[in-house]
Amino acid sequence: MASSYPPPQLGVPAKRSRGPVVLFLVLVVVLVVAVVGIVLIVLNGPNGTANDPSEPKHAAAGTLQFRRVVKAEPNACAKAPTTANVRCSSDGTRYTLGKVELDGTHVTEVQAAASSQGVGWVVNLTLDAQGTKTFAALTADLVKQQDPANLLAIVVNDQVVSAPYVNGVISGGQVQITGNFTSDSAKKLAADITG
Repeated sequence: MASSYPPPQLGVPAKRSRGPVVLFLVLVVVLVVAVVGIVLIVLNGPNGTANDPSEPKHAAAGTLQFRRVVKAEPNACAKAPTTANVRCSSDGTRYTLGKVELDGTHVTEVQAAASSQGVGWVVNLTLDAQGTKTFAALTADLVKQQDPANLLAIVVNDQVVSAPYVNGVISGGQVQITGNFTSDSAKKLAADITG
C-alpha cells in the first residue's frame, strides 16, 4: 500500500520561521531602553539625582560678601548712586558698609530649603574651617555693638539681600539667610550665590 501525501496547495505560502521578527523586536526594545537611559542621565546628571537649584552647591567666589553695616537709610536708594561702600536692598534701604570681612570663597555649600519653622523658605550656607573661624569672630564682635553697627549685610551681586541683627555668636559654620522667600525666590538667591 502506497503512502499518500496531501496534494500540494497552490497559492498558499510555505510557513516561515518567526526568528527574524522576534530578533527585530528585541533590538527595538533594547534601543528604546538605551535611549531612555541616556535621556535620564542627561536630565538627572551622572550621579543619578535631579539637577535642582535647591541641592547644595559651592558659592561663586565673587558673588557673595559679608560686610558690617555702618549706616542704614530706609528709602534712600533713589537719592544717591551706589559707590564702593554703598549698596542698596530691594526694599530701597541704602546701606553704607564696611570692608568685606568674608566672601564666597569660604562657602562650601549653598542650598535653598523649606524653613524648619514651617513657613517660607531660607537659604542655608555652610562655611569651610577658615570661614567658620572668621564668621565666629565677626559675629562675636557684632553682638556687642549698638544699632546699626550690630547689623551684618549679606551682599549678593552688589545688592544687600539681607542685613540681620546679630544677637548671638555663630560659631558652627552654618549661616541661614532668612526673609520672605518663596520656593522660587530662595532658589533664585541660591543660584545667584553659586554664580
